[in-house]
Amino acid sequence: MSDTIAQTAHEAGPPARTISIQPREIKEAAYRALCAAGADPAEAQEGAFAILRAESDNHNGLGQLKALIDADWETPSQPATAAPAFWDCGNLTDLVTTRQPGLRTALQLMDCALDSGADEISAARTSSPCIPAQLWNDLLIRRSASLQRTIILATSTAGTEKGETARIEYRTLTGQGVITSQEPPHRVINSLPDGHQDGEMTSIIVLPTTSPLDPKTSSIPTKPLKVSEQEWQKMYQLSRKFLVPDT
Repeated sequence: MSDTIAQTAHEAGPPARTISIQPREIKEAAYRALCAAGADPAEAQEGAFAILRAESDNHNGLGQLKALIDADWETPSQPATAAPAFWDCGNLTDLVTTRQPGLRTALQLMDCALDSGADEISAARTSSPCIPAQLWNDLLIRRSASLQRTIILATSTAGTEKGETARIEYRTLTGQGVITSQEPPHRVINSLPDGHQDGEMTSIIVLPTTSPLDPKTSSIPTKPLKVSEQEWQKMYQLSRKFLVPDT
């Protein structure tokens, strides 16, 4: 852990202590904690990047680690199935998973969406639970930057008996990073079959246009981050359950 001095954050209620931690320490601790939970190294690496970016950009990545850790990583899951679906605008894949962690489903969904030629429009969708919306940001940024493709995430939420209305949120990239909106950022999205808007659904749409993202934006700053001391201690203790080489 960094040898830094904790300070008090002035907030309502009991004082919340913060501590300065190097980004590489956060990523390593998240990686180890996910490995300890049962994720394979590739999954843990992706999850660690997502946690670090959420902490760097929105100061809540450490708190969101629990959503990934609490998934049932140990119970053997049935193999996911990916089947082509009709879409006259491009390649569309329906991904069906059973009893597997949301992080694994999210990574599989991204792979399905990107399994097409660089000059083709493609999409993949699933009704299976994925990761919290904000943890998608890192996947969108790094995949878009490395492949130089425009990638759009659409998550739809069903209405409830309590009167909450159904809604769709879109995440896409600008030159400065990820933005969210309630309106489709590209007209091709409106041509997706109705299944996209029927209840809970997560869709990834990949366009053959060059990503607008500034490559410099895809890198996470290396300066120390002020994080919740309590959340950091929780993550650090979880990481100590699994000893692996430094990532």
